Parts: sequence; structure tokens; C-alpha cells
Amino acid sequence: MPRERPDKQSADDSRGRSPSVSAESIAFTMLAGVVVGAAVGGAIDWAAGIFPWCTIVGVFVGFAVGLYAIYLETK
Repeated sequence: MPRERPDKQSADDSRGRSPSVSAESIAFTMLAGVVVGAAVGGAIDWAAGIFPWCTIVGVFVGFAVGLYAIYLETK
């Protein structure tokens, strides 16, 4: 006997993903943005010899890019 689909999606969002997958995706996006920003800033610092200024700026830029990526993902 086939199961009937419920009218409401209790554990899934509109795209068919569970909320925990979305939370994991958001966390990974934020972490990746900060890590990539810090790495790029660190590389610029190493090349220019001005450590830690570009690393600090890179972390904040990475955070902003991560927030923007999450905005685009949830839009």
C-alpha cells in the first residue's frame, strides 16, 4: 500500500532539504568565507611584509562575502 504524502512539509523546506542541511550549509559557507579571506590576506601580508593588517581586513571581507553568499542562497 503506497504511503500518502502529507499536505504539509513538516521537516523539509520548500526545496526538499531538511533544516539541518541548510544550517550546515550556512555554517560551512561562513567558515569558508572567513578562512579564504584570512588566507588571501595572509598571502598579501607575506608578500608585502606588513603582517597582520591584510589578514585582519581579509577576515572581515571574508565574513562579508560569506553573509552575501548566504543571502543569495536563501533568496
